[in-house]
Amino acid sequence: MYIHTDGIIIKQVKMPDDRKMLILFSKNLGKISVATNNQYPTKNKSNMAMQSFNYGKYVLYKVKGYYYFNQGDILKSYYRIGEDIEKYACTSYVFELTDANLIEGKPESHLFDLLLDFLEVIEKRKKEHILLVRAFEIKLLASTGIMPSLNECVRCGNPHTNEFSMANGGLICEDCKEKDELILKLDNNIIKVIKYLENNSLRALENLTLDQKILEKLNYFMNIYLENYMGTNNMKSKMFLKTIIKK
Repeated sequence: MYIHTDGIIIKQVKMPDDRKMLILFSKNLGKISVATNNQYPTKNKSNMAMQSFNYGKYVLYKVKGYYYFNQGDILKSYYRIGEDIEKYACTSYVFELTDANLIEGKPESHLFDLLLDFLEVIEKRKKEHILLVRAFEIKLLASTGIMPSLNECVRCGNPHTNEFSMANGGLICEDCKEKDELILKLDNNIIKVIKYLENNSLRALENLTLDQKILEKLNYFMNIYLENYMGTNNMKSKMFLKTIIKK
C-alpha cells in the first residue's frame, strides 16, 4: 500500500551502494527516515525531488515499520537559496535545528508551516538573513515551551528589571539574583524586538531590518540562550554559519 504525503527533505545521509537515507519532514507524518532503493538518473524528476531546499509530494511504501521511497514530484523549489552562501548557511542551520527538535513519527503541523514560511521568506529576502533565523529560533522556542520569560522577575514578579538569569530562563531583579548565576544585561529594545518577532509571522518580517547594534545584541543573547537550552554549540551548521556571518 502506497503512502502519499507532502514534505520537505531536511537531511540526506549517504548509504552503501550509492543509496540515500532521506530525513523527510512530512506535515501529516512528522519526521520520518525514508530509504531509497536505487539510484535515479540525475535529471529524473524523482531524483530532483530528493534534493535539499525542495517542497515536494512524495509516494512512499512501508515494510516492517520502515519507509521506502517510490517517487516524488517538486511542488516548489527553493534552489535560489543554494546560490547565496549566506542564505545557504542560514537555511542549513535552521534545518539542523528543526531536525534536532523533532521526534520521529510525531506530526508537527505548526513547525512544518513555520519551516515552509522560512523557506519562502529567506529566498526573497535581500539582506540581514540572520534576523530571519533569530525569528525562527524564537518561534521554535515558543512552540517547544522554553521561551525566555521577559515580562517580570521570574522569582518575585518585580516588573522593573533588565537583567536576565540564564539558569532561570528569565528576567531577574537585583534582590533575587545570586552571585554564581550567569546574568546578562537585556535592555528594553532587545526585549521589545524578541516579543515583536514572536508575535508576527515570518512572512510579515520579509523586509524588517534592525539597527546594527541592536542586531548584534540580539545575536549575542540568542546564541547564548540557544546553547544553554537547545545545545546548539556543537552543531556543525552553526559553526559554518559563524564563519559566514561574523556577528
